[in-house]
Amino acid sequence: MFLALLLIACTADDGKPTPPGPQRDSDSGSGSSDDETGDAYTSDSDDSESTGGDSADSDSDTTDSSDSADTSDSTDTSVSTPDPIAVYILTGQSNSLGTTQFEGINPALYGPGSHDADGVTMFFWSNVDAGNTAYPPVLYGDSGGGLLSLQVQQGGGADPSFWGPEFGLARRLYEAGDGEVLIIKASRGGGGNTWWDKASFEVEPDNGHMWGHLADTTELALGAALELGRGVEVRGLLYLQGESNSDSEAALADVRLADLVANLTAHIEGVVPGAAADMHTVIGEIAASGSTSARVSTTELQEALAESSPDISFVGTSDLPLKEDGIHFGKAAKLAIGERFADVLIAAED
Repeated sequence: MFLALLLIACTADDGKPTPPGPQRDSDSGSGSSDDETGDAYTSDSDDSESTGGDSADSDSDTTDSSDSADTSDSTDTSVSTPDPIAVYILTGQSNSLGTTQFEGINPALYGPGSHDADGVTMFFWSNVDAGNTAYPPVLYGDSGGGLLSLQVQQGGGADPSFWGPEFGLARRLYEAGDGEVLIIKASRGGGGNTWWDKASFEVEPDNGHMWGHLADTTELALGAALELGRGVEVRGLLYLQGESNSDSEAALADVRLADLVANLTAHIEGVVPGAAADMHTVIGEIAASGSTSARVSTTELQEALAESSPDISFVGTSDLPLKEDGIHFGKAAKLAIGERFADVLIAAED
């Protein structure tokens, strides 16, 4: 009911009807991949048992008033408030999504391996098919609208599965003792930055479908987290997009990203006031950033944006190897990018 009220409130704010949910691509499968646990995340922090002092016993009528007062004063009736869930949002195109093509047919070769963080990190995802041009979008797959543990996601086309920087991010945060973490992922295969542009979405939702999908996914995930009876604190936006920008989109790479940050912050604040007050954005350098003029422009403008704002950082990736297609990062690089994202966020929180 609480989530429904949130969604109604958000809809009333922009004056548009709540859109239907995204459609899964029937060719890519609607179920979980073989590597997924499918386990819903549940919190054990909402124990209903009282920790207060014992009630008076049958001999209480023989106890003098001063003793009663002393007992009352010594009873601790305070209830500790659990720390809010630390939330990180990941979006972008295929290197944010995380391809597994060209890395063999054995999941041991193209998978992320295992780590203690995987089972305790909350994960909510909804990944958009590379061929999608509509809103609501066709999906490769999602977490079924619930919080699951960190896992690889449903694949599509030549990719047996998808997983991206979220694994390196979660594991580094875990090692740093970051507490309970929720990663929200709304990525897609390919696409220029117009698709993440709210202004384009407001003119024609199909043209800005990733803005609509990112806002919807974030809202649903935060609602699911709030149902655990915990607060939420959105600490980071991780952005890895730009390889597919046209020349005109590349020329707006800084403006459109700044708009995305501002619009997403405002959207989150409208759903959970105060939750995004300290959100830090980290931009990942796109793959093959020097290979075309549009990619050079995209990278230069994204880096300049980070230099101009204390709330935005840029992490380089040009030292990391690419797969044989020359445009996608493989297993080791994806883990490293996630770790670099986390290192920036950890430093920003200190």
